[in-house]
Amino acid sequence: MKAGVKKQLCPVIEAIKVFGNERKMIVIYYLFDGGKGFSELERLTGLSSKTLSETLKDLEDAGIVRRMIVSDRPFRVKYELTERGLELKGVYDELRKWGTKHLLLDGDE
Repeated sequence: MKAGVKKQLCPVIEAIKVFGNERKMIVIYYLFDGGKGFSELERLTGLSSKTLSETLKDLEDAGIVRRMIVSDRPFRVKYELTERGLELKGVYDELRKWGTKHLLLDGDE
């Protein structure tokens, strides 16, 4: 790969590192329509408690997700997208369009 090409791709690669695995993408997807509690995210995503916890922590560290304490008794938290996370909506929309157009979702061809 030419040095100029590698340099141009770096922002793309770095962005993919932040949100580019399936677990992170599905959590972000479910948070687009508003904040969710841990149990609700666990149910929606189908992720194990441990995996979801690790994924949310990674997304928090990246500034994509915010964890808010809703109540102390009983202890409840809610996760929501930060402004930075909400900016990913356009990226998701474009990926969905591309996938619908180019992937063999219905077994045709």
